[in-house]
Amino acid sequence: MQKSSYWQGLALFASFLPFVCDAGEANGHYYLKAGLGGSWPSGTAEAYANDASDSSSVLFPPSPNTNTNTDPLDQSRGDNYHIAAGLSFADDWRLEAGYVSERGRLRGGSAAEPINMELAQHALSVSLWRDFSLMTPRFRPYLGAGLGGLQSRLAGASHQQWTLFTGAGVGLALTPQWQLDMSYQYAIGEDAQLKTAETRFTIPQGGGRWQMGLRYHFASTTGRALRDSDADGIADEQDRCPETLRSAVVDFYGCADSDGDGIIDPLDRCPNTPAENEVDSNGCMDSDNDGVKNSVDQCSNSAPGERVLRNGCAARQSVGLESIRFGLGETELNADAKARLTAVTAVMLASPQYRLAIQGHSDDSGDAEANYRLSRARARAVGRALVSLGVIAERIEIQAFGANMPVADNSTSEGRALNRRVSLKVIRSK
Repeated sequence: MQKSSYWQGLALFASFLPFVCDAGEANGHYYLKAGLGGSWPSGTAEAYANDASDSSSVLFPPSPNTNTNTDPLDQSRGDNYHIAAGLSFADDWRLEAGYVSERGRLRGGSAAEPINMELAQHALSVSLWRDFSLMTPRFRPYLGAGLGGLQSRLAGASHQQWTLFTGAGVGLALTPQWQLDMSYQYAIGEDAQLKTAETRFTIPQGGGRWQMGLRYHFASTTGRALRDSDADGIADEQDRCPETLRSAVVDFYGCADSDGDGIIDPLDRCPNTPAENEVDSNGCMDSDNDGVKNSVDQCSNSAPGERVLRNGCAARQSVGLESIRFGLGETELNADAKARLTAVTAVMLASPQYRLAIQGHSDDSGDAEANYRLSRARARAVGRALVSLGVIAERIEIQAFGANMPVADNSTSEGRALNRRVSLKVIRSK
């Protein structure tokens, strides 16, 4: 194979990268990388006379005898710099083309024939890396492998060959676009044969290489690290609404509330509620569809199709006025009760087709007859108050039940207080 064939092959391969990048650009982005590093060669370099035909003619064989004046060749650790360009695609994969330049020294020989020569190596490579998200998008370990063309130079002699390498590393996000990149790679390849005017050198090409540098991504890496299927800015693993429509404004959990009623769209059964309206847990401002908004509906469970009053209650439904309480043996209305009756009056005046049953109740503290009279007196007190507020007396029906309809336990003082009450029931006009 001609010396230039390695570089021609890599150049041909690299020429396809722009097309690959263009094809993946919609789902990925480019990045650049540069840095420094070092290497640890494996094996021992050897030198032979040019006319030698076998390994027994090695000029400087390794020897355990430290008293001799001959030392084996030492291929010292080299320092390198590297640059690379790549494409990040499919969230977790990176395709990378890189260049590495490394310089070390070859030392050894004997006192009579010392060797101290610079060994330069240059490599072009293509590699594929897989990133992983373990703890946080800012910290991303990765694994990968690649193929490279390596050129070694020593005292004017050169050698080209293919090498394979695998490696691991970690990227640490310093900003959304800048990453600190630290990696270790191990390469394998045939020994380089370098022939000078008088000597033939065999240089092992396997060994490890560490690199540290910076990567600049042309898009955010912290956002890219976590998938965001609906592109709402909230990563899928944190998105409680992973199918939000694009361009929708979402909350911290990735959920949209299109009509601004406080109920997220997936749970909103009434998605077009006008702004600033009170809604129920389903996002509806009229839960029972009776035509009365929840904010003024005192009977939110009316049957479908049932005619209701302005307050949302039908004739069969009772409007509870539990806030109208009475002391033991008392029939007078307090200020809070009068305010509630003012609101009831407004409902009755707006719904002239309905009448109102005023139902008085008591606890069981006295005898049955006394309790009946007391409950009737309380109902009449409420009736008089409604008439004074404008409700026609003919639309009011007084009912008394004594202690026969308790809503709480009469054995406790709290229960008896709840039973001393007046409630209202809407009835249809005949």
